[in-house]
Amino acid sequence: MKPIKSEDFLNAIDYISLEGKIKGLIRGIEINSLNIEKDYLFFALETGKISGTHYAEDAIKRGAIAVVTERELNISPFVRVKDSLNALTEFAKYYRHLFTPNVIGLTGSVGKTTVKEMLHLILGSKYDTVKNRGNLNNHIGVPYSVFGIEDNTEFAIFEMGMNHIGEIKHLANIVKPEIGIITSVSPCHIGYFNGIEEILKAKLELYNALPKGGIFFLNSYDELLRNIRRRSDIEHITIGEKGNYKLSNFKENKDAIAFDINDVHFSIPIIGRFNAVNAALAVAVGDRFGISLKESSSILENYKTTEGRMRILNVGDGIFVIDDTYNANPTAFNNMIDYVKNNYQGEKYAVIGDMLELGEFAEFYHRELGKYLDKADFKMVLYKGDYFDEVKKNIENGTAKKLNEQNLMQLAQNAKKGDVILFKGSRGMQMEKWLEKFLKEFDNDL
Repeated sequence: MKPIKSEDFLNAIDYISLEGKIKGLIRGIEINSLNIEKDYLFFALETGKISGTHYAEDAIKRGAIAVVTERELNISPFVRVKDSLNALTEFAKYYRHLFTPNVIGLTGSVGKTTVKEMLHLILGSKYDTVKNRGNLNNHIGVPYSVFGIEDNTEFAIFEMGMNHIGEIKHLANIVKPEIGIITSVSPCHIGYFNGIEEILKAKLELYNALPKGGIFFLNSYDELLRNIRRRSDIEHITIGEKGNYKLSNFKENKDAIAFDINDVHFSIPIIGRFNAVNAALAVAVGDRFGISLKESSSILENYKTTEGRMRILNVGDGIFVIDDTYNANPTAFNNMIDYVKNNYQGEKYAVIGDMLELGEFAEFYHRELGKYLDKADFKMVLYKGDYFDEVKKNIENGTAKKLNEQNLMQLAQNAKKGDVILFKGSRGMQMEKWLEKFLKEFDNDL
């Protein structure tokens, strides 16, 4: 973060009072007191189960220059505000306008994080590039991540998540993207929307936020995106059969995908056919800004998946475990089931949990999940969550049991060389904890 004068910070936000004196320059901002360094500003947010003010004293002891709080404190200095999150947002808006990097806004139902990481690799090979910190892509994480921009930043990539109308518009208003990417539109968080068309409308808030002369990278393999009404005042770069970048000659195995983009060959150590489109979006951005397809091909050979996202583990005597525990929605589940079906000859098992935020559509999509698992010949499904009965209804060729330690340990004992076990579920189901229990049976760690 570029150091900021305290008076500039105070002018940027709507505050009630300042208790004590802020001495020196603000050299960073934090929402977690454990990460505080000297002269960092600590925002005591009220968004969690425990008030951020609980950690205010710790932040000061660690060197915080001041605390931004909605409550009176017995320590100083602190800045009293009506809404601590709004103060963070307003400060982020002020800070963003101090710089002129190329800002990329990125959203989509699936593939956001993969495209972000690929983009960072590609653009980072030539330009000073920053991205969201970790998985922080919401109304807290995006403003927090803005402070990663510095004077030398040439590209800033902001992944934007949402589960309500208006959220993408709000985030775009903070970061002001000139470049936009929507990876896909599918029934993720559909419980908060009146159907898939409303999800599309929410995603298009990014498209509509682009300024005149902006650039939009369009995935025309996605039917909903392909048929959007196009603006005449921005540049469109298209991925698809009739687009600027066309995919062909796709092949996959357990560990990698291979394909061509406009006759340039790519081989990437990531699983799933769907990731070829994600790669094409990232490659197209690089090409638009002077990084050739051949250069991107070489760069993406070194791509690494992150924990909880399509990670393949080999345990015991050749048993394959797929760690895709970070999150789940109907499209992402089907993608992973297809990958398992097409690439593994041994017995197939699933240790899975509910897909959350599907609302009135939940029963339907969980019944469809059971049907898809059955068609893919999964021998056994261990299930955690409220929709066990819905999933079980359509599993005829295999068996479905409720997930518990006894059933999980029995699976660990019975699995043999060549078998594959998929771990997946929505974030709230915490399927990584069950994966950890399973791996301990083989003396493996996450």
